[in-house]
Amino acid sequence: MEEQINKPEAIGKLEHNYEDYVLYVDDLSIEYTLGKTRIFAVSHVTFGIRTNESIGIVGESGCGKSTLAMAIAHILPPNARVTSGRVYFKGKVVVSPEMGASYSIRYDRKERKIENQLSIVRWKGISVIFQGALDSLNPVHKVGTQLSDIFIYRESMHPEEAEARSRQLLAAVGLEDWVYDLYPHQLSGGMKQRVVIAMAISLNPALIIADEPTTSLDVITQYRIMEELLRLRKTFGVALVSISHDIALISRLSDRLMVMYAGILVEKLPSNSFDVAQHPYTHLLVNSIPNLEEDIAEVQPIRGSPPRLISPIVGCPFFERCDYAVMSCRDESAAVLRQTQPFHEVACSVLPIFASASVKAQKFRKRGAVENNVSDQAIVLEASGLTRIFEKRTGIREIATGESNKITAVSRVDLTVRSGETVALVGETGSGKTTLSRMLGLLDVPTNGLVKIMGEPINLKKRKEIAAFRKIVQTIFQDPFQSINPRFPIASTVAEPLSVNRRTTSDKSSSMNDRFQQHGFGSVLSQAENHEVMVLKALQEVELTPPEDYVEKYPHQLSGGQRQRVSIARGLIVDPKILIADEPISMLDVSLRAGILNLLRKLKQDFGISVLYITHDVASARYLSDRIYVMYKGEIVETGETEDLIRKSAHPYTIALLLASIGIEGSISEKLGERIFSQSESTDNKGCLFAPRCQFAKDICSAEKPELLQVSQSHSSRCHFAQDIQGMGLTEIKAKKEAS
Repeated sequence: MEEQINKPEAIGKLEHNYEDYVLYVDDLSIEYTLGKTRIFAVSHVTFGIRTNESIGIVGESGCGKSTLAMAIAHILPPNARVTSGRVYFKGKVVVSPEMGASYSIRYDRKERKIENQLSIVRWKGISVIFQGALDSLNPVHKVGTQLSDIFIYRESMHPEEAEARSRQLLAAVGLEDWVYDLYPHQLSGGMKQRVVIAMAISLNPALIIADEPTTSLDVITQYRIMEELLRLRKTFGVALVSISHDIALISRLSDRLMVMYAGILVEKLPSNSFDVAQHPYTHLLVNSIPNLEEDIAEVQPIRGSPPRLISPIVGCPFFERCDYAVMSCRDESAAVLRQTQPFHEVACSVLPIFASASVKAQKFRKRGAVENNVSDQAIVLEASGLTRIFEKRTGIREIATGESNKITAVSRVDLTVRSGETVALVGETGSGKTTLSRMLGLLDVPTNGLVKIMGEPINLKKRKEIAAFRKIVQTIFQDPFQSINPRFPIASTVAEPLSVNRRTTSDKSSSMNDRFQQHGFGSVLSQAENHEVMVLKALQEVELTPPEDYVEKYPHQLSGGQRQRVSIARGLIVDPKILIADEPISMLDVSLRAGILNLLRKLKQDFGISVLYITHDVASARYLSDRIYVMYKGEIVETGETEDLIRKSAHPYTIALLLASIGIEGSISEKLGERIFSQSESTDNKGCLFAPRCQFAKDICSAEKPELLQVSQSHSSRCHFAQDIQGMGLTEIKAKKEAS
């Protein structure tokens, strides 16, 4: 009987309707079982992809993107169940209700047979680039061993031949030969992701699924990975399914796009442009992202939260969050894709209303540039000659011979933040941003240099002196999932700074209090009000309303954006004058980022809080800040007022950051990008650290270190040719890009 059940779904059976596609997903639905709860993760998804085609799937976390990807690869967990539909790979059924979509190491006859059938599809047919590169690599084995094992165990190669093929693969993805002998922890995030890509293409698959391949990577590393995927697709002719919540990046990788929400496809776009999008959810996703190339617009967060998917959804799943919903959206037909233009399908009942010009105008109102004039305000946070040197622990392998045992993470940094000002610190991963923020946030001790808070020098080696300033400076950390204790309810998490600071600041001298009052900030020594009242007030300020609904919840009951708001509330409860926000949106969905950015702007406007905003995203820095500092390899290489720095960039590295940001939406000329995105690094500290990557570099750049030169009244650049390249701003780069 078992043979008869499985025979119609045999992996070798050809389906003539689907054999022209590399992959065809036909009416696929998937459920998870968690205890007695059913999660309807994917509902009636249908699409196809042909040879050498690239499709992008975009949507918020929890919309079913990764479940769909893992189902295609047949590697879902055992508690997943295919309730309808099939997946065809080159006309052969690989997923169905009978076969399931899970990977199993069980040894009963049916599952063993399915796994044996799928062995010819995995790796050689379908390969996956997973989201977390570090989690995808075995930390106890060298990179070369993990690559060689693929050829040894899948292709029965001799170890010497497998090593040779592995080294060729590393070269193919732009990695040096010495990477073969390193462990994963010795590589940067971008290098680890390239190793994962090398593993994915090792057996020349027909289809690659890239599931959030650039999450948490900085903008330049994202650009490198994206260009690598495009090059490999062109070289090997593979079909590519890209999955991400980053709509700018996904549009660059794809030939056409699909938008997923609450487990269903709500829109299929005919190209890689969102300009023709018609579904309200797609428009809101696009409008929630700051833009570099246009006037500053008010980004609009998407109100509410996605549905929990614990019961089947009837009608449009976006109904509760949509500003244009009507009662017909509750009809079952509202969730059905229908063609509005050739190759363009939308699941929406109110398209004529949404397409009207009046509605669009409401959603895309422009605002002027920041009008706050803070140049005359008092300096509340200052760094002078700040330097941080780390010593490597003994036993760590040195890659380059003669390399010093010391790492200079921050070098002679001067930085100021004024009252009521938002200052952005921009740079790629490893540039020293977080190290600098920890010293300014009183969490680390500098090797040299001085930190001043409200004009008062701080001795960071004295705990009592640091404690006296804890109420003035608060830090918002990058990862809201790790910065909040999962065992504390929200009320205890938010109230904790009150207890800590009351214990440590009750004996401050009155002279310290007088100095604070001289700067117009009032007393920081007054006794705290009732904890409960202050917690409710803090939650109200970060727009977690009604606050009574949140105080008894635990972190796991909140979304990522809500957790980050709790982190901000925890900082606000002690009434700080300075907030240091270290990559506060990098771990969040696109739709959630807008809410956090607008909240930080609101805190500045309503409460006069100064913000040091640390990011690798130049567009969000432009949206939020009055001034920008650009950091590279521990040095400040350019600083200036935001619009002046963006429009008239005077350092090649700033140009690189801008190129990487706008290049995601279209190709850039090879002349501009050939060296600026390379991974070459300076072998000495005699000259400019960016010289090996700079297309403007000359002999003087390698021999003499440039000083921070003033190119205008409020704009400085650490470049020998700052005056010459200042015209290479965003407008000029865009013109060159369009002409190339």
